[in-house]
Amino acid sequence: MVGQTEYDYSGESAIVTGSTKGIGRGIAAGLAEADANVVVNSRSESEVEAVAEELGEAGAGEVIGIAADVGDPAAIEHLVERAIDAFGEIDLLVNNAAVWPEEASLVEASLEDWDTTMNINVRAQYYASKLVAAHMIEAGIEGSIVNHTSQAGDRRTGLFGFYGISKTSINGLTWRMAQELAEHGIRMNAISTDVTETAQTRHEAEMEAKEHPEKTAEEILRERGEKRPIGRLGQPSDLADAVLFLASDRASYVVGDVLRVSGGGNLE
Repeated sequence: MVGQTEYDYSGESAIVTGSTKGIGRGIAAGLAEADANVVVNSRSESEVEAVAEELGEAGAGEVIGIAADVGDPAAIEHLVERAIDAFGEIDLLVNNAAVWPEEASLVEASLEDWDTTMNINVRAQYYASKLVAAHMIEAGIEGSIVNHTSQAGDRRTGLFGFYGISKTSINGLTWRMAQELAEHGIRMNAISTDVTETAQTRHEAEMEAKEHPEKTAEEILRERGEKRPIGRLGQPSDLADAVLFLASDRASYVVGDVLRVSGGGNLE
């Protein structure tokens, strides 16, 4: 590759929602390795404590776990308040938590599934951003907020109906809220993923392998990667690198952008 990059986040404090597994964990790990103070989050107390302890060894910053169900606005308030109490201030929010409903048909899907998806994938990103932005404005912090969206939010057809709709909404949230926050020196951007190797994609490969026993889940994942223009599946570290860039001084003029980290999948 051309060029080498290192990031120094020492003295900076971040919240990463949904960060005990997959992409969220990769983002939290990247920030911890760059010496940031990091709040690890999920609904499980035992999981956040275990992951925080592990990532706490990655760098010079402090890593703590705060359990909170971001589908509950009161839990988001608790998460933000505890994070501020722990670190004094929050410089970076990464809205990563999301759910993947498995509705087969938008016509037959339930309103309950709609509400769950929108509450976690959209309302939570907005409300956490609202609370953290208010904190940043009051404290005079020129911080950064990075939302997690998806190529499913760009495409006009395909699977993942509720999920895709929710991610289209996140694109809109990023564009519209970014303009208001920029007046306060706060930069909101988003990272957009396509096929990334996580527990979710592995589960999908395992389900496909049951229907096609001539292939293993590993073979299915490898074939998916080979179909990407870049020739491989994305890794959580790829998204961590994108967050580290967008939140850094190297991206000081990047506002309201959706950075597509998809190995060329965005070209389809």
